[in-house]
Amino acid sequence: MTPESLSRIAKTGLRVALATAFLSSVAGRLGLWGKYGGDWEKFVKYTESVNWYLPVAMVPAVAILATILETCFGLALLAGWQTRKAALGSSVLLTLFAVAMFSGDPKSPFDYSVFTAAFGALTLATHPARD
Repeated sequence: MTPESLSRIAKTGLRVALATAFLSSVAGRLGLWGKYGGDWEKFVKYTESVNWYLPVAMVPAVAILATILETCFGLALLAGWQTRKAALGSSVLLTLFAVAMFSGDPKSPFDYSVFTAAFGALTLATHPARD
């Protein structure tokens, strides 16, 4: 295989991996994974716990915004539409999430590879759309 074809495979794999991670998370919090997922109330409670500095009244809006962004970025990445913009937005969102996770369990962003995903998304955003 040529380096160009390996690069194309790597970028496609990274794009699909990020997309499915976002969409799986959203599906879980909406109860679409059944016994394997969570639910909206648990997600809102978790959002409140990692964003403890926000007024409680803002937490539902943050949970809704995160869900909308994860859905939009996930669908765009899966479709390969506006990949650089979706990847850059994903990187920012994942970095904010990783930093917020430090407030509860400082090792959790590492255990869940959130920084890895954030910098993977940033890497995807910095590569040319076509080789």
